[in-house]
Amino acid sequence: MSAPTPMERRPAPVDHAVKSKVPHGSPVLRGGELAALYRDATVHPSPDTHYVTAAHVGVFSTRLTTNTGAQLGQFAAACDPSGLMLCDDPFLDAYEVKTPARCRRRACQALFAAAERQHRDLDHIRSYYALEHRIGVRVELGLRVQHENRPGTIIDTSGQYLVVRLDDEPVPVTVHATSRTTYQGKDGWVRAVPRSDPSASSVRISAVRASPERATFT
Repeated sequence: MSAPTPMERRPAPVDHAVKSKVPHGSPVLRGGELAALYRDATVHPSPDTHYVTAAHVGVFSTRLTTNTGAQLGQFAAACDPSGLMLCDDPFLDAYEVKTPARCRRRACQALFAAAERQHRDLDHIRSYYALEHRIGVRVELGLRVQHENRPGTIIDTSGQYLVVRLDDEPVPVTVHATSRTTYQGKDGWVRAVPRSDPSASSVRISAVRASPERATFT
């Protein structure tokens, strides 16, 4: 069995607008993809203003508290989710942050790399299967889905496939974007429609043209 990816080791990613009951360490989403944020230095008596602040991949945190236990903030850095608080504005698309401006710690670097890969994969899935146009669903991280009638959440991508954490299964599964997959849309659950294969259609047309006596018209 292969080792879990950085996304699989964390709770399912959650949109930044969600304000409560988010598991500690859940990656922060903006527009259905990983978000990056800058460090909040206002809690420090003498913040460093001499260097450009690096961007960190954001995660939700329940451990940013004062000495009395009061919650300080909701967003923390993936590289230090219990101690490095992030500002809640501006939100950046992690895949767009240039390498020199990224946090260099391992956890943030791993998620920045994942963000680039996910963006490429999602861009292909959205354009190739056109589910937003055909069934009104934009495929993105954090979206609720059902695979073979088992509900779960999209937590990652793998090429043209989606990585889903099913509610009743601790180990994520890799599923096809349209095969036996149902998405939660604005008006309820909607089943994905497989994309027709243009090459298969052209083969059938060529066969009919080659053997016209076998064609039947109604």
